[in-house]
Amino acid sequence: MIATEILNLLKEKEIEAEIIGDANCEIEQVSGLAEAEKKHLSFFNDPKRIQELKKTSAGIVFLNKAFLEDSVSTAICVQDPYVAYAIIAQHLNPVRLKATIANSAVISDSASVPASCQIAENVVIGESVILGENCFISAGSVIKENCVLGKNVAVGSNVTIEKNCLIGDDSSIEAGTVIGGQGFGFANNQGEWLRIPQIGRVIVGNNVWIGNNCAIDRGTINDTIIEDNCIIDNLVHIAHNVQIGYGSAIAGQVGFAGSTQIGRYNIFAGQVGVTGHIETADNCLFGAKAGVTHSIKSSGSYSGFPAIETAKWQKNTVRVKTLDKTSKKIKQLEKRIRELEENADGH
Repeated sequence: MIATEILNLLKEKEIEAEIIGDANCEIEQVSGLAEAEKKHLSFFNDPKRIQELKKTSAGIVFLNKAFLEDSVSTAICVQDPYVAYAIIAQHLNPVRLKATIANSAVISDSASVPASCQIAENVVIGESVILGENCFISAGSVIKENCVLGKNVAVGSNVTIEKNCLIGDDSSIEAGTVIGGQGFGFANNQGEWLRIPQIGRVIVGNNVWIGNNCAIDRGTINDTIIEDNCIIDNLVHIAHNVQIGYGSAIAGQVGFAGSTQIGRYNIFAGQVGVTGHIETADNCLFGAKAGVTHSIKSSGSYSGFPAIETAKWQKNTVRVKTLDKTSKKIKQLEKRIRELEENADGH
């Protein structure tokens, strides 16, 4: 791939780009700045790595024009180098399917599996399952009855997709994840727990990425919904009836209790806990380990337990660090006041 081809691919994604250097410079693969060689493509978006940029041997570097260095033989200047890198890296490292069905796969006669799909060893596909074109189902995965998967869906090893679930186009589910498991629904009858059947579904939208070993529970009656363009890291739990809004990003070990509704473009850092039956506004950011115990009605950044505006939480954190000194000062003042009162009484 040469620089002008890269430029055209970026323009197809409506990304403005400019080549400075050799428009015919050829690259074969992507690489980090420090490790890059003559036919490698890299990117620069961190001023702390300026020394790496000055020493790099990369054939082409994506960067903002403000950081252009003479050491870079060919630069492609863009507003966001990381986004440009992501687009071209996918072209250089495409997922290649082999349109085959392994002999050990068990596929129901009533299932619809296009010839373009790749079905690996020991996969089980249940009754009336419908797969879209170019699906890739990895070894040991189970897709139960009446599920529908869109086109270009990639399912990792040992994934379980329970009955009636819907997975949208171009979505990926990584190894060990369970989609549509029984939600944590129980009623207490005089000390005895009665299980409530979970009869809803899980609906996953288009272009959703779900990491390893996640658990997304089916709805009790209504569906659990992951809207389009969401990304979900490893070890995330999403309980029954939760709705995750469009374009949200969820880091590892986040947990959502049941019937929570998350707005569009929400971001959850690692280990955030979200209580049930609450709502969040669009464009909210929750810092690591935050505890979301109430509805969040305004966009913004939130941290701490219970979660409050990050600016307030930071001020409170500073105050907590000085509590011991403040307490000692108060005790000294109280002692001095007592002494003054005693002296006044003595006169």
